[in-house]
Amino acid sequence: MPTIKWVGLQKWDREYPDVPVPGHAVPMDSPENPFKASVPFGIFPMLLCFAALIGKRLYYGEFPLDRRFVFVGILCGLMLIPIHEFLHAVCFPHGATVYVGISPEKFAAFAVCFTPVSKKRFMVMSLMPVLLGLIPLVLFLAIPISWKIPAAILWPAAMIGMISPSPDYMDAWNFGKAVPRGAFVQSSNRGWYWYQK
Repeated sequence: MPTIKWVGLQKWDREYPDVPVPGHAVPMDSPENPFKASVPFGIFPMLLCFAALIGKRLYYGEFPLDRRFVFVGILCGLMLIPIHEFLHAVCFPHGATVYVGISPEKFAAFAVCFTPVSKKRFMVMSLMPVLLGLIPLVLFLAIPISWKIPAAILWPAAMIGMISPSPDYMDAWNFGKAVPRGAFVQSSNRGWYWYQK
């Protein structure tokens, strides 16, 4: 298990202790505004959540949520965002140091680690937080239609949990295409790189 350090509220562009990147490493292109660039990657997860809501409504013939409690689900989903970053963090190897915190200026949490990882581990690390959306979505579909209050909490939490990894979906897509099998991926204060050992 890596060493996870909570650094609290930090500026988005703060630098952390760097790890040298091999000289032959290839830099990855990064969009100027990754949050804006990742918006298309959130469309399918959003549609999936609405399909679950509409499907349950059509199957049972009644609206499955108690609307008065939807805000509770929204709050739960927002409070889980730091857990999203811890799910990234635990995927790094033993001996790695991961800095986890929140950037108020970007209204976003972050996990920063400069330890190189295999492409496969990187893909798992990128997609791990989707569990925060999938689990409440499955529970929402599984509970009886009479459980409208739990459903009203689960569905918006699922929506936030499914959409918030949009930048991670984008990274998994871009790295999956650009990085060869068997290569390693490494982050630094200057951006992301990949290389063959």
